[in-house]
Amino acid sequence: MIECLMGVINLKNVLISGYYGFNNTGDEAMIETMSILLAKRNYGLIVLSSNPDKTKELYNVQAYNRYKIFEVIKAIKKADIIVSGGGTLFQDITSKKSIWYYLGIVKIAKMLGKKVCVAYQGMGPIDTAFYRGMTKRTLNKKFVKLIALRDKNAIEYAKEIGIKEEKITFSSDMVFMMQPPAKERSLKILKDNLHGYEDGQKLIGFSVREWKDKDRTDLFAELADKLVEKYNARIVFFPFHKPKDAEISKIIMHKMKHEDSATLIPNRYLPSEILGTMGLMNVNIGVRLHSLVFSAVMNVPTIGISYDPKIDGFLEMINMTPVCTYEDISVEKIMQHVDEFMENKKVDYTEKIAEFKRVGEEALDKIIDLIGDSPQ
Repeated sequence: MIECLMGVINLKNVLISGYYGFNNTGDEAMIETMSILLAKRNYGLIVLSSNPDKTKELYNVQAYNRYKIFEVIKAIKKADIIVSGGGTLFQDITSKKSIWYYLGIVKIAKMLGKKVCVAYQGMGPIDTAFYRGMTKRTLNKKFVKLIALRDKNAIEYAKEIGIKEEKITFSSDMVFMMQPPAKERSLKILKDNLHGYEDGQKLIGFSVREWKDKDRTDLFAELADKLVEKYNARIVFFPFHKPKDAEISKIIMHKMKHEDSATLIPNRYLPSEILGTMGLMNVNIGVRLHSLVFSAVMNVPTIGISYDPKIDGFLEMINMTPVCTYEDISVEKIMQHVDEFMENKKVDYTEKIAEFKRVGEEALDKIIDLIGDSPQ
């Protein structure tokens, strides 16, 4: 349970609207991190969640059901500022409904006289001209005070669709401000789940996902087996979106010849605990964006497989490029990169991560400053 300042008279509140309560580790990390950072500044956090009871229990925040309009209105009325953030909310690739929903929250905030910030998220792609126009018109309104995006590609895309340049700034990702638990806790999580692990064994993290109708489980299983055979490695699967990522990870494990050398980290740990455990890996291979961010935050060599421009955008930020795409996964190329890292090729993301953390904290300070400003 996270300690968070609650119940203080006249405590001001920040509401976040995003993909919360869906067992997505990357998005849940924003709740955990933001609740801690706001508590340190004597502010409360309100979350619109698909599972408000669980969100309250895990993070000791206020939470309301994102699907019940009267709860949404109640939450927005209670907030001093609305933050639309975490993930890539304004896009129409995964669903046409999501862009309606998130722009709808912004419009309700406007109706209730609230200021809005867009922060710690990506932008696009928005393929439908109508949705591009709707996004542009809504986010260019005066009551939207800040548009702080997490990577260069998102910033360029926002400009491309006509969002006013003076509104746009760089915020990085909230995850860069997350802190892992003590190393002893991370080691315990690892040993509790990786039976027979011996100190000094090579550890390689996998974070995979399904993408459209492309089945890549055979290739991931082949890759994992080669790593076990070459390095006597233990393979640790980190499912970032449960249960879907856990299901595909289990399929890969069952296809492996060396299934007994692989394990799946179960869905009972906080994002910060996953962060710390990923920090114990020798290399992390990721499809999920936040698996790559977690790895970089912990200064672990990071191998990215791209399925979306946001992967390319993040890797560019740490001076890397994807090894291959999900469309055309190359076991050989991934093995070559693992070999380089295993042969003592050092990585050092610390300077970049420190910069992203600083920028992220500056964005949060701007959001808090806006609470004290005059109404919209």
